[in-house]
Amino acid sequence: MKQVGPENFAVFLGKFNIPTKVERYPSIALGSCDLSLFEMMWGYSIFAGRGFSTKPYFISRIEDRNGNVIKRFDYSVNRKEAISEITAYRMARMMQGTVDVGTAGGLRSRLGASEMAGKTGTTNDNADAWYMGYTPQLLGGVWIGCDDRFIRNESSGGYGGAAARPIWEVFFKKVYADKSLGIERDAKFVQPADYDNHINSADFIPTETDPDPEAEGIDQGVGTADDYIYNIGPESKPVVEDDGKPTKKDTSTEKSEKKKTDARPIGSPDEPKKKKGFFKKLFGKKDGQ
Repeated sequence: MKQVGPENFAVFLGKFNIPTKVERYPSIALGSCDLSLFEMMWGYSIFAGRGFSTKPYFISRIEDRNGNVIKRFDYSVNRKEAISEITAYRMARMMQGTVDVGTAGGLRSRLGASEMAGKTGTTNDNADAWYMGYTPQLLGGVWIGCDDRFIRNESSGGYGGAAARPIWEVFFKKVYADKSLGIERDAKFVQPADYDNHINSADFIPTETDPDPEAEGIDQGVGTADDYIYNIGPESKPVVEDDGKPTKKDTSTEKSEKKKTDARPIGSPDEPKKKKGFFKKLFGKKDGQ
């Protein structure tokens, strides 16, 4: 988020045509935007779809009772390239660490899949639990939560890796067991022909129980406030003297300017009326006398 900025990232998400408008705040890097499972599947399709964004459909075709196709829906209507094939492949390799040693560690080995990628997610106060995962042939997503955020799972069992991931795992076990679907365990992500294997350490896939700390890259920290401020003017700061103490604000100039501003010609319509005292009201002359 520090590199591209929230504004550019929000514009990038807008290119997917996702219905929900994502506001341009730095916190969207942490998932502060409120998206549905349908929209999350739409977004993750760019990684599983080799860089192409594909709008999910509930119905692929309509058949009669004899199996004849009456209507077939064309997915390519809303399908367009969002990222390069190299970036999509790199993300798939990186997110395989999640299902090997990360928050969904062991998932790939339990299912016996050659290659798989995924991401767990948990929102504030365990209000939502997420798991988005995909193989080279199939993308799936699971969301657990309530429309009313007042209802939430207070225990650690509400985490995405503990609540949503098991549902995804059971589903894919059934998928692999049904040979008629054509989803194979030994399917692999297609590496682009011009892919550079030595571009950076993000492509590293740890194979041991503990990941190599050198493969995680350098910790750049959270940065400063200036890294996240866009189109916002800087706040005023107190003037500091040589001794390091802030100087007192000189208000004499402001008072004199205020007097000049408040001064009005006598008899002007904007001149405030003076309030009469109690005895003047009681014994004073009436208007016109």
